[in-house]
Amino acid sequence: MSEKKVQKINEKIEEKTTDDETITIDDEVKKQSLQETSKEQDQRKVPKGIYFVIGTEFCERFNYYSLITIQTIYLSRELDFSENISIKIYHGIVVVSYFMTIFGAILADNWLGKFWTILYISILYGFGNIILTAGSLPNKLSVMRVVSLVGIFVISIGIGGVKPCISSFGGDQFTDDQEQIRHVFFSIFYFAINGGSLIAKSLIPILREQFKCFNQDSCFPLAYLVTTSIYIIGLFLFIIGKPFYVIKAPDESILTSFIKCIGHALYRKTAAKNEKKKHWLDYADDRYDSSLIADIKDVARILFIYIPLPLFWALWEQQGSRWVLQGSKMDGEIHGYYLKPDQMLILNPLLIIIIIPILNSVIYPTLSKLKICRTPLQRMTTGGLLVAFSFINAAFIQLKIESKLPEKPPSGKSEILLINNSPCTLEMKSPETLQLSEYGTTFLNVPLFEISNWLFVPSNCNVTGSVEKKFNSSDTFHSMMVTLDSNDLVILETNDSRIKLKNGDPLLRLFYSIDYELTEKENALFLLKGERNIFIYPDKMIRSRKVGMTEYYFTKPGVYELILPVNGTNYEDLPIAKVKLNQGGRYIVFILQKTSWYISMVNKVETVKSNSLHILWQIPQYIFLTIGEAMFSITGLDFSYSQAPESLKSVVQAIWLGTIAIGNLIVVLLTNFIIDKQSNEFFMYAALLTLSMGAFGIMSHYYAYVETEEKS
Repeated sequence: MSEKKVQKINEKIEEKTTDDETITIDDEVKKQSLQETSKEQDQRKVPKGIYFVIGTEFCERFNYYSLITIQTIYLSRELDFSENISIKIYHGIVVVSYFMTIFGAILADNWLGKFWTILYISILYGFGNIILTAGSLPNKLSVMRVVSLVGIFVISIGIGGVKPCISSFGGDQFTDDQEQIRHVFFSIFYFAINGGSLIAKSLIPILREQFKCFNQDSCFPLAYLVTTSIYIIGLFLFIIGKPFYVIKAPDESILTSFIKCIGHALYRKTAAKNEKKKHWLDYADDRYDSSLIADIKDVARILFIYIPLPLFWALWEQQGSRWVLQGSKMDGEIHGYYLKPDQMLILNPLLIIIIIPILNSVIYPTLSKLKICRTPLQRMTTGGLLVAFSFINAAFIQLKIESKLPEKPPSGKSEILLINNSPCTLEMKSPETLQLSEYGTTFLNVPLFEISNWLFVPSNCNVTGSVEKKFNSSDTFHSMMVTLDSNDLVILETNDSRIKLKNGDPLLRLFYSIDYELTEKENALFLLKGERNIFIYPDKMIRSRKVGMTEYYFTKPGVYELILPVNGTNYEDLPIAKVKLNQGGRYIVFILQKTSWYISMVNKVETVKSNSLHILWQIPQYIFLTIGEAMFSITGLDFSYSQAPESLKSVVQAIWLGTIAIGNLIVVLLTNFIIDKQSNEFFMYAALLTLSMGAFGIMSHYYAYVETEEKS
């Protein structure tokens, strides 16, 4: 104990000592030591309510990131919205959520208080989850759309209403002398957010893709049921923790005063035409304190430099929409496992954890020594340019994807896939002259809506008679098969399509000539045996026959064994062939089985090319995006806090969140413009952000930083 403390204790002893009582130094020292120890323990004591707050936040963030991760795919695949409409709805959710943060903050500070605001809006949030889960159940498309969109809208209100309250409510649980442990709480709170994000982005895409329900190849209802269940657990945790919470009464927030002061100044400036003031905010001096007006003027300086910032968020937020859709057009196979496009979103939080320490310990000190990129605004400008570069990377990937997309035949033409499913060489005499080798295929363009006579003469086989058929090319795409039926050649034709599935799964149809005669009375099916068994039946069979065609069947990528039926219920012991179906491909598998000819052949033609560019090529754009985010977003939050007046720091943070809402609104608006190629849209966004960051850099050069004192 210091000499000064002992001296003070001695002075107290002299004051308190009487003839009847003697207080020793040791007793007083022990008493004060116990008091100090008790005070230190109280300062380090974690409020019990904090555990419930952190648990609630983890469940809510798990729910939020689960919904956001699969939202674009759900909108485009299950609700059958176009890509542009899906993008609008996705970013519209974010717009509503971030604008609702202002109303949530005002509601909590002025009327209900944080606890009751969180509780009431969380209940509304939970109903939104239940509605969305119900909307994902198979029903009429119009019903699914209406119910799902109502649920999504209610959820977006809940997200925004809870967002500004939960963290500050957690801060309210600590006393003023618990500053150190409060810092620890916010670190754990941030960890809970990222923990919920990582688990959600890893787990939920697997649930919606790997499980089957309601006779569908995916199970969005299961994914939404899990997220809703986790959210409800978090809501119950929050309610159970009520006896342990410090609940502060509502009082008028500075945000309300900020809005009222600006509104009053604008009203008086408009009304008082003969009165001239140096600054338009000075018109509010009849009702508001001069210090508040001065602080709002300082905020106006920050607002001005915020003007170019929403474009950053317009690009950054598209990792969950446009980039996911881009990934669905890429190949995700890694040693037999197929990476889902929405699983790539996990890269962002993982990279953030890696990049932040590297920036703080290596990159920033190095740049400071080189005397470049030293100020917060310079770092933000660099971060924005890196995000623009990530979109240039995405645009080049998109160019490669677009080069592999199926093209329509020339105007006035119909494309016909001609398949020779026979051991014969075919001489085609009409409508063109060409030779087709055994089991060969070729694509022809013929005049659309024209009746023509197709004539084939066989050679190099036991068939001698030619085969002829009249054909009307009434559709853009057709497929035609020449094959054996007994000992004769026959021609079958059907309309076709070259459209890729939105979910990137392959499509398969069978053309066949086999020994077993299929009938409508029997339940005989072709079997594709793989990770999932797929049964294929020729839907449009007109009469009993051994030769025919099936419609396209939805499959999952992978390797399948093709097994033929031997009767209505049984299959051959051994597969006739193995067939590999890649992501995004459209296939016709043609089968020729003739025991009398000792033939058992299976061949495959790809009518739409599969996704050839691997999804891991997206990694560089995620790296540039995440580095840009760390330099822009984290630095921007720190800049906003340090430059804001003490009384209006929360207002500036609310305005910072508002730039995110405006950025998403920009995406919704720009989506209305028709751009011929997605790659051009990526280039456009990159150019807009580059111009925006150029303007921001110029504005930053003339910005005068507010000097702030360091606080312990």
